[in-house]
Amino acid sequence: MAGASLYKRMGRMNPFMRYGMPMITLTVLGSLGLSHLQQGRKDVANARDDRQWEAIAQQRSLSREGPLADFESKKKKHIDLEEELKAFQLKVDINAFEYKAVPKPRQAE
Repeated sequence: MAGASLYKRMGRMNPFMRYGMPMITLTVLGSLGLSHLQQGRKDVANARDDRQWEAIAQQRSLSREGPLADFESKKKKHIDLEEELKAFQLKVDINAFEYKAVPKPRQAE
């Protein structure tokens, strides 16, 4: 009982000890607890991603083409910009167009 009466007496004399200190303590301990939980969640997600990448790497290494099959199959071809421009100009005629009225928001309904 002596501890409780001392706490009440200190609370009356100093409101910070009664209201402020528990609030600050709860906030600090809560943030530490949440950061610990978040870190655990991140660790689990990283471990899961690592396992998936290892499975993909193992599957590629066991394939018929070998681990570098994806890189060898995507050989870069030479692109000439002038030829691409001519091909695009043949597809699209910028002078053949027609005017269309843009509907107003009330007309669209």
